Amino acid sequence: MEKRGPWSILRSEVKYRNPWISVVEHQVLRPDGKPGIYGVIDAGHNAATVAIDSGFNAILLDEFVFPFGVVQPQIPSGQFRDDEDPQVAAARELLEETGIAATSWVSLGTFQLSGGISTQVSHLFLAQELSFGERRLEGTEQIEMRKVPVVDAIAMCLDGRIQDSVSLVGLLRAAEWLRQRGYGKSRPDAVNLIGA
Repeated sequence: MEKRGPWSILRSEVKYRNPWISVVEHQVLRPDGKPGIYGVIDAGHNAATVAIDSGFNAILLDEFVFPFGVVQPQIPSGQFRDDEDPQVAAARELLEETGIAATSWVSLGTFQLSGGISTQVSHLFLAQELSFGERRLEGTEQIEMRKVPVVDAIAMCLDGRIQDSVSLVGLLRAAEWLRQRGYGKSRPDAVNLIGA
């Protein structure tokens, strides 16, 4: 029997697996001592990039999101596994989805995407000093790329036009990182919006 905080795991079984996710069902004793089940999704890790060009624009992707059936604006991101370095994965996804390579990379930390049901963690990066080339989209990806002034991207986070959690956390952390270092002072609207 495995103890996990106040929970006891009696038995675990993979109930579903495909190349991208697996679902494990745990037979448990709950914190109140009663038996139950707890399902956990393993979707690997996520690497995401806030790419900002020399004109202080963020790169956003308008991408169809299958579970919700809508096109949503989001930052470039994708899945990776333990055998790949997070920054390498972020650079790979950025290049595949946008054709962009960057020479300046800053880690913006990590966060849990949905800790109540999944072990997936997102690794966030800020990329600058961009060069633009050809995209390498997968057959499943229907993506339109656009440049959005950072001030407008932050406004989109705050007014609900951006709903994707990875994009929300990434853009807001990037804005704070930039604010602390005095970026955007030549643009008073950007400075005011990100709280400087």
